[in-house]
Amino acid sequence: MDSLSIMDLLGVVRAQALAEKPVLASQPPALREAQLFRIGLERLPLGLRANSSLAGDLGWDFLSPEQREAYLADRRRLAAATPPPPANSAAETAAGQLWDTFHCSGNYTLAHTCADYQRVVEKGLDDVLAEITARRQTAATDGEQAQLEAMQLAVSSLGVFAGRFAVLAAQQAEPAADADAKAALARTAAACAQVPMRPARSFHEALQAIWLVHLSIGISERDTASLSLGRIDQFLLPFYHRDRACGVPVVDLKHSLRDFFLKLNGFGDAACTVNLGGLDAQDHELFNELSALIVETATELALPAPILAARLHDRFPDDAFAALLNRRLVAIGQPTFYGERPCREAMIRRGVPAAEAPGFALNSCMGLVMPGREISDMWGAVINLPLPLELALNGGQPLRQPLPIPLTTPPAVAEFATFDALFGKFREYVEELVGFCVARNQRAAERVAATAPNPFLSAITGGCIRRATDRAGGGADYHCVIVEGFGWANVADALVAIDRLVFREARYALTDLVRAAATDYAGGPGDAAVLQAVRACPKYGNGDPEADAMAQRLSAAFAGIVTRHDHGRVHYLPSYHTLNAHVEAGRKTAATLDGRHAGEPLGKQLGPVPGRNQAGLTGLLLSASAIDQRAFSGGQALDLTLDLAQLADPAWREKFKALLLTYFQRGGLQIQVNGLAAEQLRAAIAAPAAHRDLIVRIAGYSDRFTNLGRPIQDDMVRRAEHGL
Repeated sequence: MDSLSIMDLLGVVRAQALAEKPVLASQPPALREAQLFRIGLERLPLGLRANSSLAGDLGWDFLSPEQREAYLADRRRLAAATPPPPANSAAETAAGQLWDTFHCSGNYTLAHTCADYQRVVEKGLDDVLAEITARRQTAATDGEQAQLEAMQLAVSSLGVFAGRFAVLAAQQAEPAADADAKAALARTAAACAQVPMRPARSFHEALQAIWLVHLSIGISERDTASLSLGRIDQFLLPFYHRDRACGVPVVDLKHSLRDFFLKLNGFGDAACTVNLGGLDAQDHELFNELSALIVETATELALPAPILAARLHDRFPDDAFAALLNRRLVAIGQPTFYGERPCREAMIRRGVPAAEAPGFALNSCMGLVMPGREISDMWGAVINLPLPLELALNGGQPLRQPLPIPLTTPPAVAEFATFDALFGKFREYVEELVGFCVARNQRAAERVAATAPNPFLSAITGGCIRRATDRAGGGADYHCVIVEGFGWANVADALVAIDRLVFREARYALTDLVRAAATDYAGGPGDAAVLQAVRACPKYGNGDPEADAMAQRLSAAFAGIVTRHDHGRVHYLPSYHTLNAHVEAGRKTAATLDGRHAGEPLGKQLGPVPGRNQAGLTGLLLSASAIDQRAFSGGQALDLTLDLAQLADPAWREKFKALLLTYFQRGGLQIQVNGLAAEQLRAAIAAPAAHRDLIVRIAGYSDRFTNLGRPIQDDMVRRAEHGL
C-alpha cells in the first residue's frame, strides 16, 4: 500500500470537489464543510476485507492501479497549484519561536474526543436528525439556521456512507459460492442498511454502528488522533445479553469484537481507550462478563489498541485484576489503572454535578471526560516550567537564548531576601506564560470554529444542537482545555536545592547557582561542587517530606494559575502529561538547578527524574500521592515498569493491588505499566529487525519500540532501569 494515508486521499477528494464546484468556497463555512464531508463519504474508495465480519474499510488499497495513479497525479497537480501560505505576522513568528526554542505554546487540538456511542447504538442517528429538525423550528438567526442545516446534512450523510457498504456487501454476496461467506456478506449488508441511522438490533450491529461513526469522526475532523470509545462494556452489555438469550454463542460475539479491535489498529493512532468496570451512582461494581470478554480478546490479540482503562476501587474483582496482569498484556504496556473515586472527585471539582460524575469516562491517553458531551482540547497549551524559573532567577532573561516575546512581569530589582519572595516571582512568570498560551489557544479555537467548523462532530456532541454552535466555538456542554506543565519534577527538585543551599543553610549565593547552571556546571572551578551539592539535596520520588512538600506547593500554584482562566462552560485543566515530548523539551532546555545537564530529557509525566527514586515503589507512590491530583482533572499518569516474572505470583499480585488501592485512596488518578526490562530494550536497539513486534507503553498508549527515535529509546532504557 502507498505510504500515503486516508487523510492524504481525503485531501485530494476535497480539492477535486472544490475545483468542480467553486461555489462551495463562497458558502457559509459550516455548510461548505458539511457538503465536503458528504462528498468525502460518497467518493472515498472503500472495500470489504476478507474474513472480517464488519464493514468499514477504505483507502488506497481499494483503488485499481489506474485509479491510484490518477489520484496521485491529481495530488501532484493540486500541490503545484496551491499558493504558498501568507507570511506570518511578527506576533505569529515570535510565538513559533517560543515553541521552537522553549517548548511553550497555545493552540487548538483536533480529534481527541469520545462520542456518545451509547446514543448511536440505542437510538441511531435518526434520533439526532429529529433533534436538529426540532431545533431548526426555533432558530433565531440566519447563522443558527446555517449551522443546523449543516449539521443535518452531515449527519444524514452517514446513511449514504453505510448504504455504500450495504450495496457492496449485497453485490459480493450474490455470486458467492461458499454458503458461510454468502451468509456473512448478507448479514453485513443487512447491518449497514440498519445502522448507524437506526437503532442496532444485535451486538454485531452495535459494533458496526460504532465503527462507521468512528471512521466518520476522523474523516470529519481530518484528523484521527485519539478517538476513544468510552464505557463500551456498559452500553453494549444489553446487546450482549440479548444475543446470548437468543442463542448466539459467545465465540461468535467474540469474533465480532476481535474484528472490531483489528479495525481500530488500522485507523488512526493507538490512543483509543475502552473503559472497564467502575462503580455506578449507587456504588455497585460494574465489571461484567463483557468486560471480561474485552480483556480476553485484547490479551489474545496483543495489539496496541484499544487501551484498556481499568477503573479500580476496593470492590474490583480479584479474578478480573489477575486477568489484567496477564504477562502477555503487561508486556505490551497494558492495562492502565485509574482510581474510580478520585477520578470522580476530580470531575466534581471541575464543575460536573455530583449526580452526573459517575458517568465520566477515560479518554485518549489519560484524559477524564463526560462522553458525548465534551470537547477535550488535549494539547491546548504547553508550558515548559523550567523557563519561568530561569526568568525569576536571571533578571527576567533565559539562561541561554533571548526570549522571542515581550513580557510585562518586572524582573526582581534586588537579591531575593527570602525563598518565598523568589517563589512569588517564579509564580508571576508562570502566570504570564500561562496567560500568553491560553490567549493563543482561545484565538485558535475561535479561528477553527469560524473557518473550519465540524458540523458532524458538533451534531453528536451534547449541547451543540441546542446552542446551534460549532464544537470549537462553545457549543459543547463541556469545553475543556488541557494545560500541560513540562519539567515540573525538575523544577520541584531545583526549588528544594535553592531553598536549602541558599536560604536555609546559606552555603551558596543564589548568583553562584545561577552561574553554574548557565554554564552547564562547567564554567568555573567551583561548579563541580555546586553540581554535587545540588544533586545531594532531597529529591521527589522517595517519600521525602521536604521534597514532597515542595512538589505539592509547586503543583498547587500551577493548578491555581491554570484554573483561574475558567469562564462559562470552558474549563482550563492542569496536567503533567508529556507523552514522549519530555525528551524534545529537554533538548531545548538549559541546565536546571536539580543537577540536570542542558539538553537532557526532562522528567516524564508525574514521575521523578530517573535515578533519583531510591526508596522503591512505596516511596514513589507516597511522593506522587502527596500532590493533590484531584485538582488535575486534565489527567495525571504515573509510569511504572513491572517485573514480568512476578505477575504469576498470587501473593505479589495481592500486594500490588493493595499498593494501587492505597495510592488511589490517597488521591492518585492513574498508573500506567510497562513490562519490558532494560536488557530487552537494549537488544531491540542493537537488532531492530529481530524485534519489530516489541510493543511498549509510550505514555497513555502503546507503540512498537522500533518505531521510536533513538533519543526516546535511550530514555525508555534509562527509565526501565529505575522502574519508571
